[in-house]
Amino acid sequence: MQNWRFKFVSFRSCRRAFSFVELLVVLAILVILASILLPYLAKVHESDCRVRCADNLRQIMVAFRGYAGLKDSHGSAAHDYPSTIYDPARRLNGYTAFTGADSPNPFAKDTTVEANDVTASLWLLVRYDLVKPGRFICPSTSDSRDPSTEETGPQSAKNRSNFSGASHLSYSYASPFSSAPGYKMNDAVHVADFAVLADKNPGVGGDSNAAGPAYNAPSLQLAKANSTNHNNVGQNVLYADGHVSFQYTPYCGVGQEGKRDNIYTALSPIPLAPGQRPPVESNGVFGRDLSPAWTNDSYLVPAASD
Repeated sequence: MQNWRFKFVSFRSCRRAFSFVELLVVLAILVILASILLPYLAKVHESDCRVRCADNLRQIMVAFRGYAGLKDSHGSAAHDYPSTIYDPARRLNGYTAFTGADSPNPFAKDTTVEANDVTASLWLLVRYDLVKPGRFICPSTSDSRDPSTEETGPQSAKNRSNFSGASHLSYSYASPFSSAPGYKMNDAVHVADFAVLADKNPGVGGDSNAAGPAYNAPSLQLAKANSTNHNNVGQNVLYADGHVSFQYTPYCGVGQEGKRDNIYTALSPIPLAPGQRPPVESNGVFGRDLSPAWTNDSYLVPAASD
């Protein structure tokens, strides 16, 4: 019996705890593994978000074309992409956003939706049940689905006229409001590389007109002009021919390689006259009183500051 106790004590005495140095080595290994694994997981997550974001844009394109094919009271198809009231007498150019959300009808005489409201134009897709409000949320953002969309009642999508706030819309739409000659928002006018919708415009000048960065600006400066949805790395862009591409520069609209249109700025502060050629290598300008300057000028709004 005593011998057994001796062996048990001897066995316990042979057990050795980790030394402080060994613990530091283990912690260092864990830190190294985490520094490798966490960025990889973040990259995988962002890649998945980009794929789901692109799918949102494709579904919205289906809704655009569905809206263009809707029949009016006379049995004719609308043909144009969604737009609410354009009142050139009150607002010849420029855009508004997020007005009159609780107005029952954006086209009524007493509507509180202001003229040239680009977000109310997008809401028409929800109002006609062509797409669900969740499709307007980029998974890479902290934005949330518009909550006031019950199927029945005064707050249903069919009884409202706009998104209830900027945090419920992650994308920007090519403004359908412009006095530029021949400017239309439909498949008959658009060329294939016309940008129709994209991750939200970052904005560069608030309410006052401000120039965008040059197309050949340094990478860090150019990145600031990318959407903030994907941390200014780039943006998913929906084109008129229906394809979606992730672009690493805002200069990804109509034009030749290296001289493409900045999709987040208007080419010119004043719409071009008939026959006037668009400026070459224009930085473009941003502002709420601006509109697309010619038929193939993509000016995607609202901006993150709206």
